Amino acid sequence: MSFRISVDTGGTFTDVVIADAAGRLHVGKALTTPERAFTGLSAAIEDAARALGLSLQQVLAEATLFTYGTTRATNAIVERKVAKTALLVPEGFPEILVLKEGGRFDPHKWDFDYPKPYIPRRYTFEVPERITSERTVDRPLEEAAAVCPAARRAFRRRQAGAQLFQYHRDPR
Repeated sequence: MSFRISVDTGGTFTDVVIADAAGRLHVGKALTTPERAFTGLSAAIEDAARALGLSLQQVLAEATLFTYGTTRATNAIVERKVAKTALLVPEGFPEILVLKEGGRFDPHKWDFDYPKPYIPRRYTFEVPERITSERTVDRPLEEAAAVCPAARRAFRRRQAGAQLFQYHRDPR
């Protein structure tokens, strides 16, 4: 028998849905374990596997698809529990997090402010690149610029203590 497994790790619970070969759905749930995501994930899969009368290992061995999603990063951003971070954007779009249409509960009500951007404008840096609205490359990314010396200098000046990661091109 083959199984398709879908997992969602949230802030409180990790939820699992296992679809068997007949298309029947089996649901599992466990507490999320922030210190080690796999602990909560495997407990949730094991919970759903019990409904099938199988072990975690048996279900995983016969899985043909495993889909994983999480709100952990989103929660960290919303709760502002992230390391100081820089945002590298294509040239011409430095205000992308500041000038926005979203973020309001009622878009027609103008008597309250937008939420603060997740990354302050002073940590947003432009890099030479342009991708069209049709997702074609109009101007390729200049990889040397993606290392972004300006961002590094700004972080050092502000003693932000953040690490900037080197850009790695997706081989696809």
